[in-house]
Amino acid sequence: MLGKLIKHEWKKVSKAGCVMLVFVVIVTFFGWLAFQSPLWRGLAEDNYYAGINPWDIMSFLTLFLYVLMLTGITYGIVIYTGVHFYKTMYTDEGYLTHTLPVGKHQLLISKILVSGIWVMLVILAVMTSVILLILSFVGTILPEGYTLGWFLGRLFQELGIAIRNFRIDYNINLMRYLLALLFSVLIGPFVSVTTIFGAISIGQLFTKFRVLMAIVSYIGIMICNMLINSAVRSIVMAAHMNELLFDARGFDRYLNSTIDSGTIIGIVTAALLYLVSWLVISRKLNME
Repeated sequence: MLGKLIKHEWKKVSKAGCVMLVFVVIVTFFGWLAFQSPLWRGLAEDNYYAGINPWDIMSFLTLFLYVLMLTGITYGIVIYTGVHFYKTMYTDEGYLTHTLPVGKHQLLISKILVSGIWVMLVILAVMTSVILLILSFVGTILPEGYTLGWFLGRLFQELGIAIRNFRIDYNINLMRYLLALLFSVLIGPFVSVTTIFGAISIGQLFTKFRVLMAIVSYIGIMICNMLINSAVRSIVMAAHMNELLFDARGFDRYLNSTIDSGTIIGIVTAALLYLVSWLVISRKLNME
């Protein structure tokens, strides 16, 4: 039955998700187009282009809108999943949802999985867009005789040297941080949507202004999370103080401990809020 729930949820969320992915493609195209103005092409020439014309102004405006649109799309998919969860669980539409012959855990898992996957897909699309735009900029300003392939070859070569030098000179494994970034991209969306769903569920415990209280609950959760992270970072720093002062490897160990503790706090918070959501829909369900 969980598979059917996921399939049904996927059909609903994918409509908005696909629209946002299409917007990412369109915005990326206009971002690429912005770098085709004479201003940017002049950077690759010996006679540097110093004049400003209407096309250059349009280029700056387009890049500004590019940043705004990608930011809006990133937050938009997260907000959409929260609104979708609220409508299908705690409004009139929720009556149909809760009459299905499935367990509450299955309902929550299907919504978290689908929403998390779509948030992750949109984030990956946005990251890809930014990378492509950077490559477009580099390709535009490269002097004649140099290709983008040459640039990428040198980039990966220098990155490999940097990784090796950091490991040898400072005993810092940069690959670990890259893997931590990858882990956050893959796991972070599921933690985020679970946290949002938990805040929405807390809002349903109030008799009035439930949407407002859900927003207030989410802000409160984020503040508490930041305070806990700050306290843990202080404890970690105190524990590694001697290493930071007298051991070249101390900074790497401190960063590793900070990253690990932040990840654990986020996962524990999401687990607790999952439990809150389950308790609300199981025992405190009071739909509008």
